[in-house]
Amino acid sequence: MAYEIWHMKNDCTSECLPTRLNILSKSSGLARLLLIIGACVLASSCAKKPPPRVEEKPIPPGTRSTVDTAAVRSAPNLPAAKPAEVEQAIERVFKGAVTIETDRSPYFTVGDFNGDLSQDLAVAVRPTRGKLLTINDELAPWILVDPVRIAKPAPKGAPYPESHAEMARRRRVVVDEGDNLLAVIHGFQSKGWRDSQATQTYVLKDAVGAKMETQARKQIVWTGNKEKLPRIWGDVIAQSINEQYGFIYYNGAKYSWYDPRGYKPEEPTRIVHGGGAKVKR
Repeated sequence: MAYEIWHMKNDCTSECLPTRLNILSKSSGLARLLLIIGACVLASSCAKKPPPRVEEKPIPPGTRSTVDTAAVRSAPNLPAAKPAEVEQAIERVFKGAVTIETDRSPYFTVGDFNGDLSQDLAVAVRPTRGKLLTINDELAPWILVDPVRIAKPAPKGAPYPESHAEMARRRRVVVDEGDNLLAVIHGFQSKGWRDSQATQTYVLKDAVGAKMETQARKQIVWTGNKEKLPRIWGDVIAQSINEQYGFIYYNGAKYSWYDPRGYKPEEPTRIVHGGGAKVKR
């Protein structure tokens, strides 16, 4: 009986062993098959080409943010200036140091003269009697400029002391009684010269002439004549001074006078390697 039971166990073990081995073998085969399928999927995904990269289109040269581009655009459209508003702006800045020359026609004009897209105001004024010290005060909140005199070419052939003295006089501007002045109040943001914070002002000596009017920069500067003109940042104040027609313009640092008959563009310069000297081409 015991022998039969032992024999039956041995027979069962011997018979069942191949079955278990087959099961294990089938499981290993399935695992290998899954590994092969996974590898194929991975290889196919790696073989796929990545999606095409969207490249940015180049910005047209005419739309780049430059000083010239900013100057071509115009300041926001604002209502026409009223004499009462002009008087209020002059009083806000000068506090009685100048008097508006209302007998001139026109005696004021508006435009974006410094090219910052904010409307500016130019007004013909004269010194108020007894206020010269206030106008010429170096700490005054305005900058004195003599644009017509500065625009004149430096004296040629004159001894150095004389030429040096002349250039020093041009740099140090002094307003005298009876001088015709052009007060230019730079605008502040969207309200322009009407804004209470619009206080940056230039006082231009002997810069008031006849037929004063604003001309847009795009009317003056274009591709064909850009190299023949000085650097102009904004609109210009066209007029006739001393029977010479020209315009007042802002060059990025101060105001100057342009006379088309006498202006000569500066010759370009280049740096010579080694010595660092500037040589005219």
